[in-house]
Amino acid sequence: MAVIIVGGQTKDIGKTTLICNIITAFPDARWTAVKISNHPHIPRDCENLIKEAGWSIWQQNATGDHNDTARFLRSGVARSLLLQTDNSSLEQACASLNHELALARNVIVESASAAEFLHHDLLVILLDATREDFKDSLRRQLGRADAFVMRNPDLGVKEQIDPANQGPLFAAHSDRLDPRLASLLASKVGSLPQAARSG
Repeated sequence: MAVIIVGGQTKDIGKTTLICNIITAFPDARWTAVKISNHPHIPRDCENLIKEAGWSIWQQNATGDHNDTARFLRSGVARSLLLQTDNSSLEQACASLNHELALARNVIVESASAAEFLHHDLLVILLDATREDFKDSLRRQLGRADAFVMRNPDLGVKEQIDPANQGPLFAAHSDRLDPRLASLLASKVGSLPQAARSG
């Protein structure tokens, strides 16, 4: 099982789109996708699997909604989960999530903060050269990053982030993966991307 974590510089930067592109690129990977959120609400078309003080896990069961976990399902995952947790419960919630994912074939998680508590094979950080805001939780994970994906590419921005981090930098696209990123993911997932099989 490969565990891929995708984090982003700030909100509404395109993390879900990047994850959906990864899912679509590897249709044989039998992904379980997980969205981690600190905004508690009752999600639509979801089944509550676990509810504890400070956190809960939900399974998305329909694709009709426009929420992120429904988008994961429409992209072709085998299973789509939502983990809602406050910041103080994240470690406990991730420990329970590990048990929930024990039988998954490949896992992709949307949340850089989870990298501190989930074993992972690859941490990918999404950046945008036009955005100045930067989440504190993301800054704490930069040293763990294995790769960066850049929207509105400006290679000079990497020097502003962490000069010591030599992770590769890939371009972000709205409808596909950078072929070099697809190759990196293939080495972790253990299957060829769709484009390579059809090419």
